[in-house]
Amino acid sequence: MTPGIYIHIPFCVRKCPYCDFNSYKAAGRDSSAYVQALLSEMRLVRGALPHSLPEFGSVYFGGGTPTVLPAPDLISILEAVRILFPISANAEVTIEANPGTVDPESLARLRGAGFNRLSLGVQSLENRLLKALGRVHTAEQAVESFAWARQAGFANISIDLMYALPGQSIDDWRATLECAVSLQPEHVSAYALTIEPGTPFWRRRESGKLHLPSEDEELEMERLAETVLCSSGYERYEVSNYAKPGCRSRHNQVYWRNWPYLGFGAGAASYWEGERRINIKQPSAYVRTVKRGRLPIADAEKLPPLKAAGETLMLGLRMLEGIDSADVKQRFGVDVLSVFASEVERMKTLGLLQVDGTRLKLTPQGLLLANEVWAAFIV
Repeated sequence: MTPGIYIHIPFCVRKCPYCDFNSYKAAGRDSSAYVQALLSEMRLVRGALPHSLPEFGSVYFGGGTPTVLPAPDLISILEAVRILFPISANAEVTIEANPGTVDPESLARLRGAGFNRLSLGVQSLENRLLKALGRVHTAEQAVESFAWARQAGFANISIDLMYALPGQSIDDWRATLECAVSLQPEHVSAYALTIEPGTPFWRRRESGKLHLPSEDEELEMERLAETVLCSSGYERYEVSNYAKPGCRSRHNQVYWRNWPYLGFGAGAASYWEGERRINIKQPSAYVRTVKRGRLPIADAEKLPPLKAAGETLMLGLRMLEGIDSADVKQRFGVDVLSVFASEVERMKTLGLLQVDGTRLKLTPQGLLLANEVWAAFIV
């Protein structure tokens, strides 16, 4: 098991109306104080851990939009990570960015400092739909940012796309997919828009002012993504993720395999030695706590073996290769095929799950109804 490190930068140019992530408008916030708190938290955590640690195989800067911070700040954080923790020489080091928050110079500096994978928040390549999503960039800026990243030396670029958007047709989605493929990214994430409680989109839908594609159209869009991307040299290896050979996201696989990881920053989660921890979400409260020399933990739970096994099964079923129940038993001492026998049988009867020896994985129909399968294994 190769652990990972996650760094959360909670600031954005503007909060998108569909977003329920722990993110805040950057204007008027003291980002330098946040960066110092991040560095302090890393030192505090490192001091509480054993001297000898396993090598970390991935580092991921997420948000928010990390690239709203100046490149020197991001580089100083990465340098601190490398000083404090044993990072593998061939580690995957990802930074999320949105078009409009990068330029050729900043991308070149980030690449030169050791960031070797860029995750670009494109979402759509049609300006009408970007405007409907409340995004601050245009399709032209997205294509331009991708080209700049290539020029800067990023040989591993992932782009995020969204479908089932307000006013989006099947043909719109096909056009975005074809344009995305023409850029030849190494990785594509394709997510259906979900309407989260408390967001502006939620309120608009409740008042009848948000018009979305039907469930059937959404499923057709998911199938179309698989058809277009898989016929263009991508492998669907997770419900929402596609990669060229050898370019799967190593960091995300840490989550899907329920391997250990350390998270730093406001609202960041960690899973270490069987304990799940979540940091204080509000950036100012996070900064104040760290300044006092205290770990900014808002909640912590030592997972019982059954719950940990159920989570591992649920997360592992996100991947198309599925999960080996023998591995789960070795890690947690829980035979999930026995403990969840009725749930497994029900999902098999519904045609959503297949079991081959000790391995469980989603069927093609299960991929379309994955949420129903995952929910069966929540303890």
